[in-house]
Amino acid sequence: MSAFGLTRAVLLASAALRADCLALGAAAPALQAYAQSLALYPLETKIVTAAALAVAGDALAQLRECEPYDKRRATGFVLFDTCYRGGFQHAMFPLISATFSGNALHGALPAIPLDVCSAVTRTAVNQLGVVPVIYYPLFFIVTGAVQGLNFNAGLRRAREKFWPLMSRNLLFWVPVQYSQFAFVPVEWQVPYICVAGLVWNVILSAIAGRVECEVPEEMDEMLATPEPRLQGVVEPMALRREALPAEEGLQPRSLDGGRPARS
Repeated sequence: MSAFGLTRAVLLASAALRADCLALGAAAPALQAYAQSLALYPLETKIVTAAALAVAGDALAQLRECEPYDKRRATGFVLFDTCYRGGFQHAMFPLISATFSGNALHGALPAIPLDVCSAVTRTAVNQLGVVPVIYYPLFFIVTGAVQGLNFNAGLRRAREKFWPLMSRNLLFWVPVQYSQFAFVPVEWQVPYICVAGLVWNVILSAIAGRVECEVPEEMDEMLATPEPRLQGVVEPMALRREALPAEEGLQPRSLDGGRPARS
């Protein structure tokens, strides 16, 4: 499937999700209870949602690795997602929606509907402004501190990981966040992002988390450049005899089985 087709599928799925939200709420008691909790305790509900899905996302990422479950790494992701996704975005999304209406883009491109311009503008502000300036610095600071990295090690890790993460971030989050600002009601935007973040945390944790199953450099070189040998060629007896470890008190025998002649 092409990138355009994937984006279109995400948008259609998000529109359908919004249209069926009330019907699902009536049919699913759990979702109805969650909606009630979200209405009565919005901040607390979003924080718990972010923390629970952060644990699940990092656990899924660690399943693909050959090391034991890393509690410190999981703690870093939970702490970061609880603060940023559950708390910070609870205040940031309404602020972005109230501040950026898309009128400037609509004025420059009047053929594009205003609601599309609004969603595009808000997505651009978050992905090109908030994410590189606030999201990733906080991510590297919090997860680095929890994993015991000093300042220089944390800075080196951030420099190595930022561009690979940012490129994947844009590919994944631009269509997801456009759908958020275009179709999802404001009170449901953080839970929606938390669910999408479950998938993103698997990507993020796998890239920026622990290095999995590193092969020693010497072994890697041996596997990468095996010693060439000619098939069907028998090594000379002398070479094979010299390669064997010498045993104390024994002398090598000649080819006919006797001891070598003395000179």
